[in-house]
Amino acid sequence: MKRKILSAVLVAAMAVGMMTGCGDSKDSNSSKATEKETLGDTKAQLSSPDYEFEKEYTFGDFNAHSNNDMERQGGIDTFEDTDIVYQDISYDQLMYLLQQEGNYMIQLTGSWCHNSRAMSPSVNEFAKEYGVDTIYTYDFNINNADDGSLFVRMTNGTDTPGTKLNYMYGEMVSRYLTNLNDWVAYPADSDSALSYTNAEGKEVTVAKLQQPFLFLYNKDNTVDNSGSGNGSKACPIVYAFEEMVERDAKGIYVKEKDDEGNDVLDKDGNPVRTYITDEFNERLKVIFDYIKNNNIQISTYSKADYMREAFNAYGQEIFGADTQINLYPITYREAGWLMGQDGNALILFGGPSSEGTRAVAPILNEYAVKNNLRIYMYDIRVDGGYTTDQWGYTQTTSILDEDSILSGMYTELLDKYLTNLEAGHSMENGDPLIQVPYLFAYNKDAQDEDGFIAPVMAYCELPYVQNPEMRYCINTEKNRTACKESIMTVLQSYAEHTGIEVQDIQ
Repeated sequence: MKRKILSAVLVAAMAVGMMTGCGDSKDSNSSKATEKETLGDTKAQLSSPDYEFEKEYTFGDFNAHSNNDMERQGGIDTFEDTDIVYQDISYDQLMYLLQQEGNYMIQLTGSWCHNSRAMSPSVNEFAKEYGVDTIYTYDFNINNADDGSLFVRMTNGTDTPGTKLNYMYGEMVSRYLTNLNDWVAYPADSDSALSYTNAEGKEVTVAKLQQPFLFLYNKDNTVDNSGSGNGSKACPIVYAFEEMVERDAKGIYVKEKDDEGNDVLDKDGNPVRTYITDEFNERLKVIFDYIKNNNIQISTYSKADYMREAFNAYGQEIFGADTQINLYPITYREAGWLMGQDGNALILFGGPSSEGTRAVAPILNEYAVKNNLRIYMYDIRVDGGYTTDQWGYTQTTSILDEDSILSGMYTELLDKYLTNLEAGHSMENGDPLIQVPYLFAYNKDAQDEDGFIAPVMAYCELPYVQNPEMRYCINTEKNRTACKESIMTVLQSYAEHTGIEVQDIQ
């Protein structure tokens, strides 16, 4: 299918050189969609709200890494089915979560990490057994790469690019996980502690947790359950579990070490494995027993809760308290996984810290709700702008900044998934450089009229603002009309590829 062309109205409106737009949508009342296909038969409609994205992502992503790890895991699956309680969140969503009232289960983890893959099946099974519906996951390896070059849980002086962003980790500990010392092998006074430079230029040293790190969190807790004897008065980490193990088809194991910490090898030169499945699970189960024995009610902080709070944090109500929100935030690793799946999806590059996204978000959401669609939102700032907007840091966290250590994340998306992407601006090397918000309809197997793979089927850049004094204010009739026409073009492309119908909004 050939990519859709911009509307004439928008071309005229964007004559000053800003990029044009396109649109796409679905009718929630259409019987045609039900007759043509259902999610039980196909995953073609990845943007259906009925598609269990988090479960499918966790199952697929963890298993892909696990299957490829023949050396440690023998290529086994991490999860046997998609009945998984994990929900992956962005950095700024984690920061908002840590400020909420209630009790939350959080796991700092990553599918690239063999220790995380080893522990996660047991955590998932205990969570279901003990009635924990959601465990929020965040990975400080911000691009999910095996080389760990953008791992921000690194101390000052470490010679990897991610170290320049280590304040993302440090601030989380300094501000919210204030009793982390009580729960980890590397407290702030250890040789392996992490130091970072804060926004005032001062070096701060904090405890360094290992991934995976599972914890029960309540920002108002004052009871010390660690047994450390440190006498902590503020104990937001109510209970925690940190233990590095590995797993293969025989179970959970550790490698035997000699007195100098080297692997003990068998006669074939392979590390000797000691299996500790039952003992490990008994230790892990303690955190769940604590929840059960103390009748702790686990709270939830939904994606919609985050969207409402984050978008409204800039001084204007974007989403009301009762507004249904069908814009669905995803992480970088989720975005890459999504674009590797069979089927059609609607994706928005943008985020709450972007004025342009805040200007068009209500319109995009209205289209999504009316047509019973989900629009996946990936924020091109790896911290959602939180460290700059809230804490005063000045370093860019945008993957669209050509001079940033993060720019490789954007070019990776271009090279792997967005091979036919077009935009109104270009990078120095000639690659297209999008302006956010950028909405597009996507299918990895779509082709253009000449038979070449063209996964971006329709797109639009939406350069609108809220400021009534500016030319592209979204509240003028002309700009709102042009914006709607652009969005509708993208939605119609999605509809054509899924066999559904779409409706316009007023």
